[in-house]
Amino acid sequence: MPYYVMLNFEDADPTAGPGLATAIKGRNVPNIGTIGGAAAGTTKIYHNRALAKSKWHNKKEVVYYPCQEILQRDIAKTLDRNDLANIRRDCEGAKTIAFVIHGTPTDTDHGFSTAGGALCTWKDLGRLALLLLPDTRDYSIALVMCYAARSQEADLDHTGQIPPNQLRTSFAYKFYRSVCQLRRIRMTARTGAVSNDAGINHTVETEEQVFLLLEKQQAMGKRTLNKVAMDLQKTNLLNSKGLTPPQFDAELQKFLSNPSRIPVGEVETFAKNYIIYTPYMAGYIQAQFDQAKLGNRSKYGKLVYTYTNGVLDIIARYATDTHAENYSLYRGPLL
Repeated sequence: MPYYVMLNFEDADPTAGPGLATAIKGRNVPNIGTIGGAAAGTTKIYHNRALAKSKWHNKKEVVYYPCQEILQRDIAKTLDRNDLANIRRDCEGAKTIAFVIHGTPTDTDHGFSTAGGALCTWKDLGRLALLLLPDTRDYSIALVMCYAARSQEADLDHTGQIPPNQLRTSFAYKFYRSVCQLRRIRMTARTGAVSNDAGINHTVETEEQVFLLLEKQQAMGKRTLNKVAMDLQKTNLLNSKGLTPPQFDAELQKFLSNPSRIPVGEVETFAKNYIIYTPYMAGYIQAQFDQAKLGNRSKYGKLVYTYTNGVLDIIARYATDTHAENYSLYRGPLL
């Protein structure tokens, strides 16, 4: 039996063809050339973990399944449970089962493919999970999905005590709730974008990095809506004040290295509001954050979900500046 099972929903199986695969067979890792770039890092992590746990007489195996096609067939109601015999057998014997799918920080209902666009809802993924996991044992699931554990209020600081009314809004929780009443499952999920350290660990975006991403997205939204009007205001301001473009650029420069600078007068006030409509936008927004806190960290941002005897536990696995490791976010009935 495999030690780890990789279920990749990010990338289509290039061997499936237009009719989609009907014979669902796992493939040993790393002897597989069809793993998409997005899932390759996670596959490498689990392969390295298996090697680390292997002994000469007991080699730990990783099996990989491309699952986008069977998900599509399940949604279309053309998937027969008999097609899943191999994958169900491997899941039943595995130590850990990784569900690999793309996510975004602001959509808590959908999983996405590498090709772009929504692939499924949490409900679709939960329904398929119940088909893939026989009701015979306790399971350990890793939901390897960027922002899976992030709540609907994406700009909430997720390193502290996340309120229950927000915990219940994440993709991870909604997916977990749809399966935990019918299967015995311990599941992990992350609050930020997931990558890897080229070893055996995932790394996760810090809160500051997520906030930076959200601010950039909001700024791009404003640019799309308001750039024409802001450019007209700029032209009128330069004409009324007798300013040249280089002089206005000098006003912009005052805020690039000091975003917290308080503007003085009409020109500076407009310049600070106009920066997001210039090529300086990314640098200006990034300068608002402590650079030492940006980026990804290992052992960061992981939530753990369990449900036993009618009691739901959600804990934050790793310590933060304000909490010790394994601190409780919620304990009680299902949310």
